[in-house]
Amino acid sequence: MTRVLLVTVGGSPEPILQAYRAHQPDELIFICSGPPCQAPGLEQVIGIGSPCLHQGVDDLQESRPNLVVQLGLQGFRPDLQIVVLPDPDDLTAIYQQLQTFCRSLVARFSNLELIGDYSGGTKSMSAALAMALVDQGAALSLVQGERSNLVRIERSAGTRTMPAGVLRLNRLLKDQLPHLLQGHFYDRAGLVLRELRVLHQDSFDDTDLEAITELESCLEVLMLWDQFRWQTALDRSAHCQLSSHCPELIAWWQRVAKARQWLEDGKPQQGVTGYELIQDLLLNAARRGSRGWCDDAVARLYRALELLAQTYIQLEKEFDHRSFWDDDQIRRDCRNWSIRRGVGGLYWWLRQTEGDQGLGGSAGKQWYELRELLNARNQSLLGHGLRPVQQSEWQSLQERVNNLVTITLHEAGCQQGPLPQQLPGITLLELPAAQHFLSVSR
Repeated sequence: MTRVLLVTVGGSPEPILQAYRAHQPDELIFICSGPPCQAPGLEQVIGIGSPCLHQGVDDLQESRPNLVVQLGLQGFRPDLQIVVLPDPDDLTAIYQQLQTFCRSLVARFSNLELIGDYSGGTKSMSAALAMALVDQGAALSLVQGERSNLVRIERSAGTRTMPAGVLRLNRLLKDQLPHLLQGHFYDRAGLVLRELRVLHQDSFDDTDLEAITELESCLEVLMLWDQFRWQTALDRSAHCQLSSHCPELIAWWQRVAKARQWLEDGKPQQGVTGYELIQDLLLNAARRGSRGWCDDAVARLYRALELLAQTYIQLEKEFDHRSFWDDDQIRRDCRNWSIRRGVGGLYWWLRQTEGDQGLGGSAGKQWYELRELLNARNQSLLGHGLRPVQQSEWQSLQERVNNLVTITLHEAGCQQGPLPQQLPGITLLELPAAQHFLSVSR
């Protein structure tokens, strides 16, 4: 592994000498001011004569050779080992320049250990180096020493490593995770957290690690629910902060689980309409569609439309949806009305038996539009064709199936109760585990 140390050059050479001795890098990079700056730090690095001023005995200053000479840097290459800053006070420009330079180091060295010491230089130089290295997941170092003024450290007294993990996680929670959470990419968010924890394992104390583990647990639970593993997600939610800080969501999950159980064993459940599983599937479809995954979304809507008819047949018509097509009466109806099995057959049977009433009547009034949209699904890659589903087609079908569920609940006399709960997005950052890193005191 190649250890590369980046140092900011200020008024005193002592911090740089101390940082070099402490870290023993394979390569040293100087970040210094240069022309047109009136007092360029570049002189201390490669200046002619004795440009470095050191605090000597009895506080007398001693002039010594440049830093390259003092450190005995063999084969020093200014083109690769000096970053010259025309304006040492332009934070944005310095940060962008150092970001680019750090990326070039990653390209140069296949196995890189990056360390930065920001003891010297202007405040803008120090801040820019710290931010650039935090972005790279590098270690930060600071030289300690007594000051007789606010200009420079006269005598260094060792280095102190500054953990970057908490800083990196703070920035991650503010800059990267909101986008992932807003799109409900819980698996990707969890992967980023796990990688950060491994990379900065030594930077976190026990409380930090507990907070990260808690966030990972919440993300895993949400991912389980998103993958239709309802009961597992519900069971695990009792052991993470979702249970105490998202009570409406957990209450909704409990209703979905009861509705599923109702369909499974045919025994009515208290406090549910029985249609919650369909409503939750619609929420799942909306999540897929909002990401632009319209084929996935429409596949879920197709299933939701089928599940709506199956649930209605079981709850309102008292047929077991699993053995519906094998019932003797249904077999006769299929022969008499030329009904084929499938989603269309379910709704056609309902229309024949209910006329303009109930779910059959509601679906019949907009069946032409539904048929057109379902044809789009059949022609998609997840159906039977090769044509991608368009966003407008997904949005239209999402709206129509949502309306059909609402009408069905109303006509069946169901009391909806609290509204369905979509999985949380950036509101997850309000959990105590996230606030542990986002709070001002951190």
